[in-house]
Amino acid sequence: MIKASVLGSPIQHSLSPVIHARAYEVLGWNWSYEKHEVSSGQLADFLKKNTGVFRGLSLTMPLKEEALTLCDSLTDLSKRVNGVNTLVFDDLGTHGYNTDVQGFIDAMRFHEVVIPPSVTVLGGGATARAAIAALDGAAQYINVYSRSAHRAKALVNSANSSIVTVHPWDEVDSESGAFQATLVISTTPKGVTDSLRIKKAAGTFFESLYDPWPTTFLAAWRTAGGFGIDGLDLLVWQAIGQLELMGFDPNSVRNSRSELYQDMRASALKSLQL
Repeated sequence: MIKASVLGSPIQHSLSPVIHARAYEVLGWNWSYEKHEVSSGQLADFLKKNTGVFRGLSLTMPLKEEALTLCDSLTDLSKRVNGVNTLVFDDLGTHGYNTDVQGFIDAMRFHEVVIPPSVTVLGGGATARAAIAALDGAAQYINVYSRSAHRAKALVNSANSSIVTVHPWDEVDSESGAFQATLVISTTPKGVTDSLRIKKAAGTFFESLYDPWPTTFLAAWRTAGGFGIDGLDLLVWQAIGQLELMGFDPNSVRNSRSELYQDMRASALKSLQL
């Protein structure tokens, strides 16, 4: 049986095994998908101990940057966003990819989100850089609110065409320009946006987290009249990109990408008992 897995820390609540297992079932693949707790600094040792075991690996925090130095080849996109979320193994070595960028694009396209001239991104890590790359060229201005000033250069470098401006996190509030944008993407860790308040939401809020589901601020955004995309969408669409790297043909008559999305999302919701 061919094996794949998700690595990261904490990994206990990951839904990746659920959605990948469902995809394998739908596609008729005799594959298994595992999850392994791998903390920062442990990835190289894990790969060495498991040489030849896996066809591919999904990487979550805190491994997306660490993986960059462990690949025999990297896509230009992975280099630009300074992050790898997918490893694929073959006779030529270890290959690093980033499917988070296309995951953002696919999710917004699925929900027919129109990219406005100015977009707000909350957060300053690898997922924020992927969001910026996804918006690059479609949005003229991307305003990023980050808790870490030292990440500003990497955030700016994630875009080729759009103008990226990095603001300190303490400038995020309901009266600032952060929520005046008609598209706000949050890539912050769990709990960071819980204290934010919104009275009237006029556009789309894209939450990258799915634990908890929904997040406090996503629920508040919807209550305030805005449209919300939850983190399950990013999880599923980036996973479909990983499946394509490992053998799924998106032009298959039997299984279209949208059909696979529906099946995988439904499995995640069932796991959450929703």
